[in-house]
Amino acid sequence: MISTIDIEKYTNGEDADQPTGPYIPIDETVTWTYNVTNTGNVNLTEINVTDDILGPITDDILGPINNIVDKGNGDEILEPGEVWVYQETGIAAPGQYANNGTAKGFYGQTEVNDTDPSHYFGANSSIDIEKYTNGEDADQPTGPYIPIDETVTWTYNVTNTGNVNLTEINVTDDILGPINNIIDNGNGDNILEPGEMWVYQETGNAEPGQYANNGTATGFDGQTEVNDTDPSHYFGANSSIDIEKYTNGEDADQPTGPYIPIDETVTWTYNV
Repeated sequence: MISTIDIEKYTNGEDADQPTGPYIPIDETVTWTYNVTNTGNVNLTEINVTDDILGPITDDILGPINNIVDKGNGDEILEPGEVWVYQETGIAAPGQYANNGTAKGFYGQTEVNDTDPSHYFGANSSIDIEKYTNGEDADQPTGPYIPIDETVTWTYNVTNTGNVNLTEINVTDDILGPINNIIDNGNGDNILEPGEMWVYQETGNAEPGQYANNGTATGFDGQTEVNDTDPSHYFGANSSIDIEKYTNGEDADQPTGPYIPIDETVTWTYNV
């Protein structure tokens, strides 16, 4: 006579006994499945399934959860080799998560039980780009005034603002195209880790008038792409002034200028 019970707990279909388990975007649905099997050779009754975080997982209509999805032949007896399947859902929380499912049953007065863990990682995949023009975070016009034909330096700070690694990082500019000049790539392992920042840079010559361009960063968390865009501005300044000076109404740039009797009034006019 062998009285034993087995529970196998799955998270979104994965038997994730060890961390990290599946990566699940935060706030998305998590489905836990509990397969309970009589692995002995005698009948078991009073089957009870609990989760150390979620509480009772039961088919009792008076209980808090009514979520048994497969009860074998439905005779309330877990026979040798028979499998009952329970299920519960929740919302993914950020970071590493673990909970344990426990199944209990009775052969007469003898209780048997088994516990199985499962894990997931609540993934917050996000990326941030901050674009600077000559050191200014000029999201709104006009941005810095830069004399036309002088050098403009655009700097793109790309940060992993989530909690999972990102790869395949790309930075583009809607006017300048791909930005490949990376001047700081963090620890150099080609993985943009949470909190890590990479710095890119590009230069050009200032054009006349108001100028705007947008930097976009993309990355990949292994399952989905994330992206962010940030604008920047400058004003290409053509700064100049003109003065025209007249003597008694004449633009007398060269001598002799007008002849004026001595002791008479001379009037100089300055047009700026």
